[in-house]
Amino acid sequence: MVGSDVSGSETTTEPQRILFIGGLGRSGTTLIEKMLNELPGTFAVGETLHLWERGVRDEERCGCGEPFASCPHWSKVGDMAFGGWDNVDTDRVINLRWKIDRSRRLPAILAKHRGAEPELDAEQREYLDYLRPVLLASAEISGAEVLLDSSKHLSTAALLALDPTLDVRVLHVTRDPRGVAYSWTKQVDRPEADGSLMPTYKPSRTATRWVTDNLGFDSLAKLGVPTLHLRYEDMLAHPAERLNDVAAFAGLTDSTGEFDIPFLDGNEVRLMTAMHSVAGNPLRFGGDDITLRLDDAWREKLDPKARATVTRITRPVLSRYGYKP
Repeated sequence: MVGSDVSGSETTTEPQRILFIGGLGRSGTTLIEKMLNELPGTFAVGETLHLWERGVRDEERCGCGEPFASCPHWSKVGDMAFGGWDNVDTDRVINLRWKIDRSRRLPAILAKHRGAEPELDAEQREYLDYLRPVLLASAEISGAEVLLDSSKHLSTAALLALDPTLDVRVLHVTRDPRGVAYSWTKQVDRPEADGSLMPTYKPSRTATRWVTDNLGFDSLAKLGVPTLHLRYEDMLAHPAERLNDVAAFAGLTDSTGEFDIPFLDGNEVRLMTAMHSVAGNPLRFGGDDITLRLDDAWREKLDPKARATVTRITRPVLSRYGYKP
């Protein structure tokens, strides 16, 4: 297939496979990303949606622990993609991100998928011209068959899937909305930015986003973007089976039909591979020995009124994703 390399010239290489981890934040996506990053042939870049602000502009720490400007991976990416990050008009990219890559712009993006508006507009093309070189350079430098992008946002997935040089496959992750809502009420430190905290949201807002985001990913699948739905609870209950499902979906399964997963022993996980994730949950830092178990603290700690509100808002689609009122 004819595509573009990182310099923009034409090439006959196959599109770069991107496994886009999508869904609402606090749904277990970072743990899933870390587990997938242990599989041979994968490389996690984190949330490229936030690359320009948190990485290039603010120089927050990469998942490897180094400040963005000192990270060997991202330094190489900047050189390969743009001849150095100094050659990027960071303010321009950030402005484009907030203008183009937004939920409210989703109808215009989906119209491209439907063929109603076949041509990308100038700003959409410009924004992709910044994102594409970053992804292609990351894949080339890491040697990854499959690049893991955990940006989560529906609009980002929809935009990337319009680029013919990328083979975008969406891993649509869901978690019980009551658990997600409770998690968003907790204050969590952001170690990559000393002294700052992750934002908190009211349960009603989280519940509304849970409905709209998940239905949005369903719509993207109906428009032809390859999509695999994964419940976080199922990954915790049957990690080996679900990891093999995802590997097969991403095109990683070897000739035996399944992957050997040496880092997994029952529900015990040893995650040793450092991630060069540019943004995300603090769990992305360092290696971890983790016991996989369901975190259902929300059943006791989420305020009963808030729990009732979340259930009421999400009830029309709960069973669609395998959850009960």
